[in-house]
Amino acid sequence: MTAPRVDLFAVIHKMLRVSIFDTAALIARADFTDPTERRATLDKFDETFAFLTEHHQHEDLHVMPVLTAVAPDVAQGMETDHSDLDRSLENLERVAASVRQADAGAALRLGAELHLAFSVFLGDYLKHMASEEVGVNAALWEHLSDDALVGVRAKLQGAIPPARFAEWFAYMVPAMNVQERIGVLTGIKLNAPPAAFEALGDVARSALGKERWSQVESSLPG
Repeated sequence: MTAPRVDLFAVIHKMLRVSIFDTAALIARADFTDPTERRATLDKFDETFAFLTEHHQHEDLHVMPVLTAVAPDVAQGMETDHSDLDRSLENLERVAASVRQADAGAALRLGAELHLAFSVFLGDYLKHMASEEVGVNAALWEHLSDDALVGVRAKLQGAIPPARFAEWFAYMVPAMNVQERIGVLTGIKLNAPPAAFEALGDVARSALGKERWSQVESSLPG
């Protein structure tokens, strides 16, 4: 059986989908007239917004130049998508700011506006991620070896400060299936300095809980 190709998008997109869906659910059921509930909902929005904007920056800096070199037409489509989505994110940020500052009388109306804007964004973003997982991956796989793709991923991840990467990792690991968790942590254990594996292993242990972590730990190389 042919081994699967190196996929730059699968795991990170799983994490982003979970974060987006969790945020959408909070916005949908939030009582925006309650200051505590409003604050908690907007804190989650801010967290997801930061992940999304950073993800776009990571792709623009590390994936786009490689894609442009081998498949410029595909790269142009990805760049157009990113520009459109960045404008949607800017609009979401404005609406969220208005909700944050609203008095009780305007909070319900503005909360409903945020819910609709986020729902429209969610639909567009899901289509964008799917197009990357299908069309962009196809172009990369046609022109680049797995070793080259591993190099792209390593450069991207290496540019993220360790403390911030740990925050990403805390959301990524629970979004993976068990085989992906074992594969990712095996790669870290075999290729990263022991201190880095220990730090990320602690993050994974905390994020997964005892039972799910033991499932992974028992399958890691000795």
